[in-house]
Amino acid sequence: MPVFYRGPRAIITHQVVEVSKEHRRLYVVAEMSELHIVRFDPAPDDAGRYVAGVSALVAAVMAVPVVGPASLLLTIVVSAALGIGAVLCLRPRSGRWWQLRAGYRGDVIEIFASRDEREFSEFCRGLVRSLEYGES
Repeated sequence: MPVFYRGPRAIITHQVVEVSKEHRRLYVVAEMSELHIVRFDPAPDDAGRYVAGVSALVAAVMAVPVVGPASLLLTIVVSAALGIGAVLCLRPRSGRWWQLRAGYRGDVIEIFASRDEREFSEFCRGLVRSLEYGES
């Protein structure tokens, strides 16, 4: 039995696609139609989030000389809270991800999805090879 793709989450042979997520799913290659890729891009970053992050970072640094003489413990708590707020605002958002959908037994279903572009492209290449094998 020829195997066109073997990855950590899926196997593609000349007859079936086996995908494991929470549970194992099997799809018959010959019954797939209208395959299409859907790419999800993250929402555009808003400037307000960055301004809030930089402001919190500056405030954390400024809290030391302003609050420091009053209480060392209060200075640590205020600086830590502002520092955590800055990290949360300035961290990058999650990247894009890809999903392969197909018509299968009368429904449009998700065959495979991944945030790893390399894994996704290898899966798609394996599926194309499997479909070509079935045509010959």
